[in-house]
Amino acid sequence: MPMGLLDSLRKRRAVKELELNRWANHTALMEIAAGLSVAVMRCHDDTWQFVERYASGRDHWRSPDPVRMSDREDSMVEVRLSGPQLAMAIEALAHVADIPYMRGYHTAESRAIAKRLYVEIRDVLTQYDAADPGAAVAAIVLDDQIGTAPSGGGR
Repeated sequence: MPMGLLDSLRKRRAVKELELNRWANHTALMEIAAGLSVAVMRCHDDTWQFVERYASGRDHWRSPDPVRMSDREDSMVEVRLSGPQLAMAIEALAHVADIPYMRGYHTAESRAIAKRLYVEIRDVLTQYDAADPGAAVAAIVLDDQIGTAPSGGGR
């Protein structure tokens, strides 16, 4: 067998194994989310509307009421999600982001937003210790400007 063909087959196998690992991690992430009683998401109102637009098509979705953050003047909201709601949001974002195991047909900007949100949620949940009954889930803050809030008006 020519070396180029062998290398190509090895690369294909490696990519397939990587995608399978990502799928296992995605499933584990959704299971962590589903086991939570509540998760808090803090983000711009437009960002929350993006999440809700895609998650609202899921079975059993119940739209939570976002609460304006009174200490912020830039349209930031806080949304309290149940574990199942967070799991549905994660699945919706993975689909829109076109993560390899979730092939979708969405615009480039929708994929970018969804991927950014998905990664932020994933990073918070992977630090949560489900084995510790007293462990609290950190708030999921979707604001790269945290600590540098503009004075008045959003971006």
